[in-house]
Amino acid sequence: MESLKIALVSDWFFPSVGGIEYHIHDLATQLTYLGHDVHVITRSGTYPDENLPYEVHRFKGRITMDGSHVSIGTDMLKKVNELYKQEHFDITHGHSIYSPMAVGVANLSAGIRCVPSIVTGHSLLGDSILNPVYIMLLRFSLRKVSSFIAVSNAVEKDMRSILGKSLRNREIYLIPNGIDTDFWKLPEDKEELKEAIGLRGVVITTTSRLTKRKRIHVIPKIAKRIKEEYGGDVTFMIIGDGPERSHIERLVREYGVGDIVKLLGRQPREKVREYLQASDVYLSPTVYEAFGIAALEALACGVPVVANNHGGISEIVEHGRTGLVSHNDHELVQNLMSLIANEERRQEMSKNARKSVKNRFNWETLVLQVLNAYERTMEQADEEPFALYKLHQMLKREIANAGVFNL
Repeated sequence: MESLKIALVSDWFFPSVGGIEYHIHDLATQLTYLGHDVHVITRSGTYPDENLPYEVHRFKGRITMDGSHVSIGTDMLKKVNELYKQEHFDITHGHSIYSPMAVGVANLSAGIRCVPSIVTGHSLLGDSILNPVYIMLLRFSLRKVSSFIAVSNAVEKDMRSILGKSLRNREIYLIPNGIDTDFWKLPEDKEELKEAIGLRGVVITTTSRLTKRKRIHVIPKIAKRIKEEYGGDVTFMIIGDGPERSHIERLVREYGVGDIVKLLGRQPREKVREYLQASDVYLSPTVYEAFGIAALEALACGVPVVANNHGGISEIVEHGRTGLVSHNDHELVQNLMSLIANEERRQEMSKNARKSVKNRFNWETLVLQVLNAYERTMEQADEEPFALYKLHQMLKREIANAGVFNL
């Protein structure tokens, strides 16, 4: 494939950190390494963009919601339109159908600039009484997107349900998130690392944004049950921050597990890797996980995962081989206890976990799948602009031909 000029677009990018942010960074880095000209288009924010191996363009909309890391407005899209006139992109790749910037620029790209667009679904819709409204808005706003990528079977099923007949004959490519297995790797000596960090016993780690949807608030109750069974020879580490932090801290006090539950807050990527390498089990209590990139990072570090059997995470955890998946919280606790009690099984799963990630989720393979989706999207895309834009261009030409601007 010849070198492409690619626009990766999302509200969610550095300096905020999370699965989508790092996915965009890793994808942009891999594409750049292969010789493509990559540009990330995102909201305003302070970050040393000049240190990144690709171009970053930041725009601020008239309406900015800092808590959600979202910026929207027609003035912003006008500025993005000027960028498109200047750069002549070959394809636009939006990230998250719930990102206003990703969807807005994807529509601008395909509907005004006639540049094919593809959008990756990274999340599940979940349950809400407002879902019918959300679905109607999504069907309308995604109508001009050329094709889609789903990061898991669960996300693909969710997207097909959301789009319904409006999907028409557009493709949904199933391409999981990739991971840098040179960065996320096994420790040289886990016990030595534990001692250096000051950890003891079996270490159970969770990395997540602290929101209701992630269900991190159930961990203090789980820790109480584990403490009753194993005493203080177990340590729970919760890495991340968010609006639920004060609630979780209160539950830690109420359940009397402050001695074994550590809330470490947001940590740099290198520190997260260190904590994972010192861990014996990764715990994921969420039931709305579209993919589970944090769990994938744990697996790459040789940490078996105990998770709920919902969403995309059950697609990356091989039950009984790289971890244990559960149908409810009671089973989640039972599975966790079984791994705490069986060091030999943990070690066997650790070996399998690392192999599984290197075989199934390495970037070298997945970036080629993304490029194939780009190529097919460019071949099949409908290059017809929006009807209103065609009318606007026609009127503009008629006025110019009439000599109005030459008065």
